[in-house]
Amino acid sequence: MKFDQDLLQTYKTLLQTTDLAESYQEFVRLFRYLRVELEKQLTDCTFQGNIVENGMDYSYFQFTNASLKRKGLKLAVTFVHQDFRFEVWLSGINRNRQSIYYELLKAAQLPFALTGDPLKTDHILKIPLDPDMDLADGECVLAEVKAAALEILAFTETIEAA
Repeated sequence: MKFDQDLLQTYKTLLQTTDLAESYQEFVRLFRYLRVELEKQLTDCTFQGNIVENGMDYSYFQFTNASLKRKGLKLAVTFVHQDFRFEVWLSGINRNRQSIYYELLKAAQLPFALTGDPLKTDHILKIPLDPDMDLADGECVLAEVKAAALEILAFTETIEAA
């Protein structure tokens, strides 16, 4: 199997000439902090697994509560690396469940961003957070993420698919 030598060399150069490794470790430290603190504060929610790193596309962690679980839904706190932005996603437990809720919501006026295609994305709807928020202020980031999660949780109490 062949690999792109130029890309591998670029990666090596970045690691050797920048603070890329340390910067990424600091991001992971922030993301872990958010997960731990949200789990402490959202006591009626069950957090699933650990942080998932999906290459450099996005990183996320998931959680649910009894109501979401009954509906086949879950929330994800997501960091989209390319946009350098946190988002809170409402997702289905599978693509079929996402499609059912997408059909229910697609004609509604929503205060959230609805996916264009539930079969090709990992969310039904999302709240993109301010990309310019001060990420060095963990409490501020936590408050923003928690507020968005609570907003989606409250919204999900108003919807029910067959």
